[in-house]
Amino acid sequence: MAEGSSKLVGSAWDARLSTGVSLLDEQHIALFDCLQYLERATAQKAMLATFHAMEQLSRYVRDHFSAEEHLMKVSCYPGLAEHVNEHRVFCDKLFELRKTYLDHDISSDLIDFLRAWLEQHVAQTDMAYVPYLKGHRVDADACAALAPTQAGRPQDPLEW
Repeated sequence: MAEGSSKLVGSAWDARLSTGVSLLDEQHIALFDCLQYLERATAQKAMLATFHAMEQLSRYVRDHFSAEEHLMKVSCYPGLAEHVNEHRVFCDKLFELRKTYLDHDISSDLIDFLRAWLEQHVAQTDMAYVPYLKGHRVDADACAALAPTQAGRPQDPLEW
């Protein structure tokens, strides 16, 4: 597990979710961190922190999905179209969450969906392309160039 990973409550990262590709593992951990921050802010009814947590999750999702899709293209992964479609489902649910937030009523069911989707997606769908990355020797330099644009790890808005 990457150094600095969070002590997660509901949206738990664990070593079983590791792809073995350090950049992707770090990004996956960051996504779980973002989702945990959103859960905490929502549970505490901290409106500003909830807004920031949603924005942070949205940015990390966008950057990660872009990097992951690029690596799948480079490695000629045959399941790319289906994988991209799964990403769109998650983005649609995240958009629904952001839209719902404008009405100040975030459903715990929607957050539960995002958490379950992320865990299942990383554990199963993402694992399917890992052999293609390794088989095409997608090197560390290529991965590093695809790192998210944000500096550093996500931050818990409740601790700002």
